[in-house]
Amino acid sequence: MTPDLAVTGVETTFYIVGVICLVVVIRVVAGILDKQRIEGEINGKGGTIESIRWTPFARGWLGSKNERFYEVVWEDSDQLRRRATVKTAMLAGNYFADSEVTGGETGDTGGGLAAENQRLRRENEELRRELEARQGDSM
Repeated sequence: MTPDLAVTGVETTFYIVGVICLVVVIRVVAGILDKQRIEGEINGKGGTIESIRWTPFARGWLGSKNERFYEVVWEDSDQLRRRATVKTAMLAGNYFADSEVTGGETGDTGGGLAAENQRLRRENEELRRELEARQGDSM
């Protein structure tokens, strides 16, 4: 073998460092594209993003192949603060798992909804009594 074709230790190190740098660049670009895809979906539904955080060992990571996991917090179009684990991949789209409401505009955890439910129940009862009274009058 001629000395021109022999691979030296320096060249091997250079190749290894080059491959590591390439893998890191690909991962960073994939992360940027993932965040844009998640933001696009939530903004398309009228929400606003608070935070997107990469979570490599989220629930369900063990059986996944090429998907990446993110912890996402956003405010939806109803001004409810939501949190979910999002599984995403370049060709598979986004999958929102473990979604939960963590608070409303005032920081409560659904207190506004409970008050609205009570108001609607009272209104329903009043309408029911009024209907019964009218049906009794017509007989």
